[in-house]
Amino acid sequence: MKHTLIYTFLGILPPIISFVLLPVFLKYLTINEYAILSLSNAFFAIFSIILNLKVDQAFRHIYFFEPDNTPKQLALFRNLFNFQVIIFCFWILVMYLCGDQLFHFVFKNNFSFFPYTFIMMLSLFVSMLNGFYFLYLQNKFEAKKYSLYFIVNILLTPILQILCIKIFKLGFLWFLLSSLCANLLMFLLIIFNNRLLFKIEFSKPVIKEALQFSLPFIPFLILYNLENQLDRFFIEKFLTLEDLVRYSVLLSISSTIFILFNSLDNAIRPELFSILSKKTEGFELLVQEKMDFYLLIGLMVLSFLSAFGINIHWFLNHPKYNGISLYFPIVALVFLPLILLRFLGLILMYENKIKKINYFAVGKIVLMAILFYFLVPQLKINGALMTIGISNLLNVCVFYAIIQAKILPGREIYFYVSLFVLLNSVMLFLNKSTLAPTIAILQFGFFILIFLIKYQKELRKQWQPYKII
Repeated sequence: MKHTLIYTFLGILPPIISFVLLPVFLKYLTINEYAILSLSNAFFAIFSIILNLKVDQAFRHIYFFEPDNTPKQLALFRNLFNFQVIIFCFWILVMYLCGDQLFHFVFKNNFSFFPYTFIMMLSLFVSMLNGFYFLYLQNKFEAKKYSLYFIVNILLTPILQILCIKIFKLGFLWFLLSSLCANLLMFLLIIFNNRLLFKIEFSKPVIKEALQFSLPFIPFLILYNLENQLDRFFIEKFLTLEDLVRYSVLLSISSTIFILFNSLDNAIRPELFSILSKKTEGFELLVQEKMDFYLLIGLMVLSFLSAFGINIHWFLNHPKYNGISLYFPIVALVFLPLILLRFLGLILMYENKIKKINYFAVGKIVLMAILFYFLVPQLKINGALMTIGISNLLNVCVFYAIIQAKILPGREIYFYVSLFVLLNSVMLFLNKSTLAPTIAILQFGFFILIFLIKYQKELRKQWQPYKII
């Protein structure tokens, strides 16, 4: 539990830093520069799946197949690390020769792959190698060492970026180069402090075992990420560059909030999987308790998103982006099904039924493309959000149909969800009224109060060991 809490806390730090620094970056980056960042990130979100053939996912699992076989674990790390280095060199050559043509084929705007996106790609490669070493430390439960490297890593990049654009006024190119330099410095620090760890090893059986594990996940991950990035491609195709940037800022804020759920997933997964594996009498009630806890946290997070978004002018203070406050009530409603979907996804992973949704995912991507094609030109950003909401609802229905443990939330949660839907629907019609910000803040306070009342005993138990005797 100690390591879980440490990794959960550290997992929260990157989105918080991104959230705090967003106004700074928006102030010093032009619309064109932020658009390049947004489009490049959308491009790499899908491209990164095949960059290393997801051998990092294989490393997460195969490492524990023989927990006492240290030589095999070390050989696995060295082989997969060297394998990734070779693959990245291959991709650098390919993208150097064909990157510009591919970028112009995917996007209609006259952005060049060089130099900006190429630098971002190099930075991504180095950060993935650093991340693979961090994963090695996690698997070895070296929490102190992991924490030190991780904190240095997440602080170094924004510090250099702020120095470049705010202090030295060096422009967008140096903003990107600072990220690359930060990752390279981190990489050199890791290599220098672990010279005996990094050795050139290539074992065909080891790499083959990893690929046999990782390759089946790639179709699902490609479809999942394609679905998540589809909206930006249609926004970019049918709307103006300003709309694309506003939409990107809107989703950047929303996505930052939802990254927090990755930490919650990591914290709740061991206990949930233990309950599902034992299936003792009354296990359904235990799973329902976990589900209620998860959903109530989700309602708190979405309530915060509504309250923050509607009052975003106090935080962002940028006239070009203050208009996005009108979209946050519908964003909260659109992402509401995603909370239940994430919990059902944990059960789906435990039951190892990921492959069953691949065919459904293909059909849904086609449906979403059709909806985006017709709704985005007509309703603009609202059309994209409506399509995402329909997709989330369909996913919930399909996930629930596939899983074996068909468990629903408790009655209280139904009431809280209904209240949340009602309040945010009211705020949609009051988006130009001074009443909407007040309702949003009261809603957030209400769900915090409900959570504290419902789980006060559990919270006291967690704090009890830290009391000074």
